[in-house]
Amino acid sequence: MDLYMIRHGESLANFTGTHAGWAPVPLTEKGEAQAEAARRHVRNLTFDRLYVSDVRRAQQTADILFPGVPRTFSTIIREINNTSMRGKTCDDMTALYGERYLACRKNFDYAPLGIDCESGAHMRARAQEFLDLVAAEETLTRVAAVAHAGLITAMAEVVLGARVGRQMSCGNASVSIFRCENNRWRLRLWNLTPDMD
Repeated sequence: MDLYMIRHGESLANFTGTHAGWAPVPLTEKGEAQAEAARRHVRNLTFDRLYVSDVRRAQQTADILFPGVPRTFSTIIREINNTSMRGKTCDDMTALYGERYLACRKNFDYAPLGIDCESGAHMRARAQEFLDLVAAEETLTRVAAVAHAGLITAMAEVVLGARVGRQMSCGNASVSIFRCENNRWRLRLWNLTPDMD
């Protein structure tokens, strides 16, 4: 089974360099164009199931990539919950928390800040939960999911068995493919962006 993980297009928060978490932040025009461009990587494929994060920017991306295709909305594949930092830039957070914030950002684990944010361990547990959910669907051969950079990176960490934090880039509207064979996941392709062939 192949699992195509697709990140949402550029959001307003991406454009302004602010945190969004689970907030209902929309795509920008560029994000919509990125999603449209990413269609060429999936348009000739048939998917047995489509999962979509229930967060607005992922839903908008799915509408562009898979118009009219039935979908299953999922809270499991949301972005890391740092919604309490919504609208704040990296500079804002660094001014408030200094090196502690920068370490949290690097490790993609905001729980040490103590401001009601999700831990990296919890994010990886959600990633594992989703991988287990998909693997249990033994009759499926190709699945797509529209989600977020943090979740997709957490999935890579689970599959690779290593912490990568922000060292592995996951671009807007990129496609990454995970393959499950004999109930074991591996990373087949990482970060195929709309401008790549």
